[in-house]
Amino acid sequence: MNKNFKNMIIIFIGFFFLSLFSNTLSPFITTIKNTYHVSNSIIAMLPSIIYLASFIMSIVGAKLMAPLGLKKGLYLGFSFALLASIIIVLSKSFYILLVGYFISGLAVGMGSLMLSTLLSMLPTQYQKFSLANACFGLGGILILPIDRFILKQNINFNYTYVIHIILIILFIILATRINGINAVQSESKDTSSFAVLKNPMVLLLSIAIFFYVGAEISTTNWTGTFLEKFYGLNKTEVPNILLGFWILFTIGRAVGDKFLEKVGQLKFLAISPIISIIGIFIILSGRNKLQALIGIGIIGITISLIYPALQGYLIQNVEKKYVPPTSAVITIFNNLGATFLTYVIGFAGEIQVTYVFIIQIIFYLYIVIVSAHYIFFRPKMISKNNKSVC
Repeated sequence: MNKNFKNMIIIFIGFFFLSLFSNTLSPFITTIKNTYHVSNSIIAMLPSIIYLASFIMSIVGAKLMAPLGLKKGLYLGFSFALLASIIIVLSKSFYILLVGYFISGLAVGMGSLMLSTLLSMLPTQYQKFSLANACFGLGGILILPIDRFILKQNINFNYTYVIHIILIILFIILATRINGINAVQSESKDTSSFAVLKNPMVLLLSIAIFFYVGAEISTTNWTGTFLEKFYGLNKTEVPNILLGFWILFTIGRAVGDKFLEKVGQLKFLAISPIISIIGIFIILSGRNKLQALIGIGIIGITISLIYPALQGYLIQNVEKKYVPPTSAVITIFNNLGATFLTYVIGFAGEIQVTYVFIIQIIFYLYIVIVSAHYIFFRPKMISKNNKSVC
């Protein structure tokens, strides 16, 4: 088997397992609340703790990348996941559980950073960012029936993490087969993670990632509530619509790399968010279920490739030595958006649920403007010889 292809497949498996691990919590929120007899305000801390830990570790991981190297960093990230799973399985109190989920956030931050950077260091033809994100999305879809089975069988939710313990150990063993990816060299002042932000392209597109992540998470978090309040749909109809959204979203990412190669990342980024905005106008102006389905479908398919397009363009438009710090910056801004914008949009949604989608229009317009800027007003940042303004 081709060495780079083998490395790519192992990285994809890592994204899939990490997604299974990180998406296990959501269906169990109510179960955890009832099991440990905690209030709504206390249980609300769980997602916050994970986002915060992931954001912190993405910054720390960027600093550790050079001294540790990518493979050891990957082992460390999945070791955090192993430790978190063991703590969650054995936890008898909510606060021990909280520690376990904090460590799980560290695992997601470090694991996603190292996997993304390993993928970024492969030759361009193997940098299948869209497919990697599809693998992550697939994990989020497949964990739901597993969680539902656990709940229906009245099995203690903690035992779900026994599955993760087994999968994590298997992946750590599999990850030893990754080879031939150049180690990250010692970090110098001009190649440190935050130094690359001096490049306007890296800064502006990283901000685009920040906004996109806020838009994506707010869509997934608030669409159900929006459909119930705005369209009056019942709770049995909403999950099917959300499943349709996730299927379209994942299919888009599964086939996205070829599409982006043909269309071009910047052209896609200048057009797709506009179509997403049209989808938002459809759901905000609609009054029946069909309009909701059309609008949600448009949003699902059009936003699916925005993150891979941003990620791919950034990685492929800096010199090779700047790839690791640029990958780190992408992960940091991703986690910053998840940590900060989740609360800003959540606050707006509590006031008026339609504000969730109105705010997204601003985010998408920013992506369109920045992308158009680099299409029409700035020369391309990179040639096939990997020359860059960095």
